[in-house]
Amino acid sequence: MGTQLTSNDGLQSESVCMLFTDIEGSTGLVDRYADVYPLMLSRHHELLRNAIESHGGEEVGVAGDSIFALFPGADLGVRAAIDAQIAISKEKWAKGCEPKVRMGLHAGTVQRHESAIVGIEVHRAARISAVAHGGQIVISHAVRDDISQSAIQPGMHIRDLGFHRLKDLRYPEALFDLVVPGLPSDFAPISSMGANRTNLALEPEAFFGRDADVEKVRRLILESGRRLVTLTGTGGSGKTSLSLVVGRSLIQSFARGVFFAQLGNIHSADLIPSAICQTLGIQEVAGLSAIESLRNSIGDAHLLLILDTFEHVIAGAPTVTSLMKECPHLAFIVTSRETLGVRGETEVVVGPLPLPDERAPFDEVSQNPCVRLFVDLAQRERPEFRLTPDVAREIVQICRRLDGLPLAIELAASHIRVLDPAALSRRLVRGLHSLKHKVRDVDPRHRTLRAAIQWSEDLLTKDEREAFRKLSVFVGGFDVAAAEYVMAPWCNGDEAVEHLESLLAKNLVYQNVTLGKPRLHLLDTIREYASQGLSQSGSLQNCQAQHARYFAALVADDAPNVMRHNQRDCVERLFQETGNIRAALEWLMKQSDADGTAKLFCALKWFWISRGQFSEAKRWSKVAVAQARHVGEAGPLAEILDAAGWISYMSGDPARAHELSNESHRLCLELGNQAGAASSGIILGIAKVTLGEDLETGLELISGSLELFRALGDDYGAVVALIAFGEGARSEGDEKTAEKYYQEALSLLEGLGDTYWPGHLLQNLAHFRLHQGDWKEAARLARDALAISERYDYPVVVNLATAAVSGVFLAKGAAKEAAWIIGAIQARLTRFGARFEPTDNADFQKIISVTRETLGEEQFASCVSKGSSASWEDILALARSCS
Repeated sequence: MGTQLTSNDGLQSESVCMLFTDIEGSTGLVDRYADVYPLMLSRHHELLRNAIESHGGEEVGVAGDSIFALFPGADLGVRAAIDAQIAISKEKWAKGCEPKVRMGLHAGTVQRHESAIVGIEVHRAARISAVAHGGQIVISHAVRDDISQSAIQPGMHIRDLGFHRLKDLRYPEALFDLVVPGLPSDFAPISSMGANRTNLALEPEAFFGRDADVEKVRRLILESGRRLVTLTGTGGSGKTSLSLVVGRSLIQSFARGVFFAQLGNIHSADLIPSAICQTLGIQEVAGLSAIESLRNSIGDAHLLLILDTFEHVIAGAPTVTSLMKECPHLAFIVTSRETLGVRGETEVVVGPLPLPDERAPFDEVSQNPCVRLFVDLAQRERPEFRLTPDVAREIVQICRRLDGLPLAIELAASHIRVLDPAALSRRLVRGLHSLKHKVRDVDPRHRTLRAAIQWSEDLLTKDEREAFRKLSVFVGGFDVAAAEYVMAPWCNGDEAVEHLESLLAKNLVYQNVTLGKPRLHLLDTIREYASQGLSQSGSLQNCQAQHARYFAALVADDAPNVMRHNQRDCVERLFQETGNIRAALEWLMKQSDADGTAKLFCALKWFWISRGQFSEAKRWSKVAVAQARHVGEAGPLAEILDAAGWISYMSGDPARAHELSNESHRLCLELGNQAGAASSGIILGIAKVTLGEDLETGLELISGSLELFRALGDDYGAVVALIAFGEGARSEGDEKTAEKYYQEALSLLEGLGDTYWPGHLLQNLAHFRLHQGDWKEAARLARDALAISERYDYPVVVNLATAAVSGVFLAKGAAKEAAWIIGAIQARLTRFGARFEPTDNADFQKIISVTRETLGEEQFASCVSKGSSASWEDILALARSCS
């Protein structure tokens, strides 16, 4: 196949081109052509296999009407896809039962695990295929870049479809399709996340007996106009499942969509806005809090937010009311064990499922929601399991003893593989009885749920119970490697995997696939129970320390790559592990020394800055600085102050940055920490220049930092110092000197593989070329800045590059287009309550002034208004077309 490597986990890695195909609207074809569909499907498979085999492909899997194949290179995959589409279009299909096959191609590295092909790139390839239309061949930029000229047939061309967000993937993908003579080419826009408008899974879990509750919540939101509905009830009653079912039913009723935010992964009410920003893909804007970014981004959009597990951050209720006040069409469904206690809230109590009547006839019992849920879950464990009158009597007893709580029923049903219903009922009675006498100070239903969990735990071996409790230290899920590390002081890797498999089989641990890889988690209620057991065992501190070490090391490994070409996997991993990273920070910040805090906090600095996580970064800054001051450790304090200074400056607070970096710089000099002095010297220097405090001293500080970084052999530090020098010269109007520093920085960045700073610098240089009258070179630079910032998802740089493009349109005599872009950017900045930094804003204001003068006030206002109401995607398409 492709180039082969061996990964650290021993799996064989290959560089390949992946092809995913399936038939669009296959369900409808089955309904309309039931008699000929099997023949059509067989012939469809044959045509695809012929094309795959003739171009050296390997068929990996077939599922219904879907096929997955691998090719050694992009050329072969593209030729196979084209040949397959041509063969399908030429085939004479019986009775008009013609399949419309959508195809997606992506190139990347995959791993072989037994007979399976795994890896994030497989996940990405499947998502690319899923957004195509029948008859269309959609390819990723990786495939586009790899196609040789020989693979492009006469008359064929590659059409740019723009950037699209795909389900479960953080980064927007640059997608293209193949326009091939003789094949259809007139397709509707592809259905990426912008069209799906949700992050909810489309397939619900087993859900019985809640139809009335679903309809009640729907009516409250749609007909009664209630904008805050809180689902309350004990843990395990099914609040989350109900919220998801209602959410799926309302997707078409909210133009901006329906999104689910899990709050169980955060430990502070202050982080609620940041968690929602991450859910919606809103990047915080420098100088604004997360809640302000939310208000400005949501505005008057029709949007439904589901906030799950609110009870432990109940102090954050004002966040909900504040957003409702500022966003008139924003609605919430909240799940919590208690109400938020705010105005406008409507409570819907989610109680147990209706219990089956012991005296009811079999037909009635078989339709009871508790019984149906138990049977559905039992059949997952034993497919041959059937409900009979004799079995029904035992299941009725089980459901009644569990008070109809869905989670308790699920836990009990998980044991049906080894215990028949009669034995299950007997074991459950003994377990419940003993616990009810021990726990008297909690709600009876919660007591029963705890009993069900304890009963499941009682069936574990001693070692399995220990593993179960230790896994409760994870927040928001974990992978096998993390679990092995946390359990390493107590058992070896093989034993840890055995324990995980056993807990999975008993439904105490759950598994899903995230970003193409298996991920494990405990339900919140189960995790809470296990955590109490861990605490009582006396192992909590050691387990938390091991957990913190693992995630501190993970962040340290990924931190150098968060702004490089290979950033995707590590950035997605850091976002995925947000809950665990927060838990590690929280634990480290409670320790008697600040060294661990400093290492993890500083490693996160550029991740937070480049992704716009300013509110979270500043919150941790305050806590980290306070801890370092309390323990009195000068070294960690200097490092933390330096990172906090960078965060403050990059988030638009130069005064606070000056204060923090000034103290850090002094401490670093006293300690002889040259790298720290160089880093803090940059921020202290640029803050002095920006604040107009002391230009000469500021430039001297930056110069000193540059010399120190060069002496230390730190190219990245030297780059940032050069950029700071350039900004200082630019602010003084000396563009020649500024460009000298920018170009030197760009040369160094090329060798470092950095993707964050080049966009900034290229759009600066675009403005310089405009000032020199060379709009063609300015257009090239601005387009390059826009392309790199879109590909790597840096929204601030996208805005800056688009502003530079407005200047290009003006310079080439297209003042109307310039005004359209000006209107769009002004509207965008106004919505965010933000503005460009001083040097960039000065250039943008010049463009605005000349455009207004060129068009005249009336026409300028008309064009700006048109741009402000245009879709941002249309504006970006216009900007990309500028040449």
